[in-house]
Amino acid sequence: MFINFKKIKRNTFRIFLFGFALVGIIFFVVFVAMQYGWLNVKGSISERNSYFNVENKNSIKNTSDNNLEIICQINVLSKYAPLTSVNIYKTLTSGASDELLSKMVETASRRFKNDYLYNLSINKCKTSGHIYQNLDIPISAYNWADTDQWSLMKEVFTRDQEVINKAAADANISPRLILSGIIGEQFRFFNNRRESFKSYFEPLKILASLSQVSFGIAGLKPKTVGIIESNLKDKNSHFYLGPDLENIVDYAENADIESERMTRITNAKDPYYSYLYTGLFMKEIIAQWQTQGYDISERPEILATLYNLGFYYSVPKENPETGGSVININNVDYTFGDIAYEFYYSGELSDIYPINVQ
Repeated sequence: MFINFKKIKRNTFRIFLFGFALVGIIFFVVFVAMQYGWLNVKGSISERNSYFNVENKNSIKNTSDNNLEIICQINVLSKYAPLTSVNIYKTLTSGASDELLSKMVETASRRFKNDYLYNLSINKCKTSGHIYQNLDIPISAYNWADTDQWSLMKEVFTRDQEVINKAAADANISPRLILSGIIGEQFRFFNNRRESFKSYFEPLKILASLSQVSFGIAGLKPKTVGIIESNLKDKNSHFYLGPDLENIVDYAENADIESERMTRITNAKDPYYSYLYTGLFMKEIIAQWQTQGYDISERPEILATLYNLGFYYSVPKENPETGGSVININNVDYTFGDIAYEFYYSGELSDIYPINVQ
């Protein structure tokens, strides 16, 4: 039998040549696909899932069955709102209670309450932990968190964390509660003055300082500030906070109190008093309700509602209602209480203003 080595050699060379060309074509197609983003997965899933890798899982201490269910729910949420899911996961790894984590997931799920696949996936976490893949993803579970206004507020609240934390410590209240009230004031102002926001406040990276009936970044009324100060001194008031805080906002001797008060709450360069008076207002409301046997110290929606409405509307009762002025954000109507509640449990800025962990 004659073996044609030249033919074999020629065919082998052809196979090698065709194979090399095929590999080159494949590489070219992949390169083009990468350039045009055809291979991208919506929501940057690879980056998002880095929070759920083995190293991070090892940071969860004493993982209970309920933790596993919550992790599954966070994973489902990550397909819809990756930023929110990461914030909740950070809270999980900080050692927060199952009750708090469930509240955060529940609050985030409101945006997707009419989504059949989302609710089906969440419910399956109780059994198989099944998770649907390749779903469209908004950036956050909260309409307000998708706005340019919130991006600006985040930047300012991060920049001002030293003064915010100082004011909160001096008022003996959570800084997160203080922000829960101020956020509503800022959204209301920016919503009514969209052109001013885009041309002035956003480029300068500053909050709005109100200047009509309410003043400063916290929208404080001089009359309300006067009541706050009076309550600090009145030992017989239901709003009295005790001797430790009686002198916290005292004025210098012979000072023009009304003029100084206005200077305090309108000082855009040093917003310490705006944050402090906001915290003191909420702290006094908490004290009033506690004298009647009701604890609203962790009810941001009620505190923000009353912050918006004022002392007169603070009537302690068993089932208080959330409300306040209505603000339309991203075509969704929110009350002051709504925004405060969602912000508090959203996990936004929780790395510098943590949610109270009991």
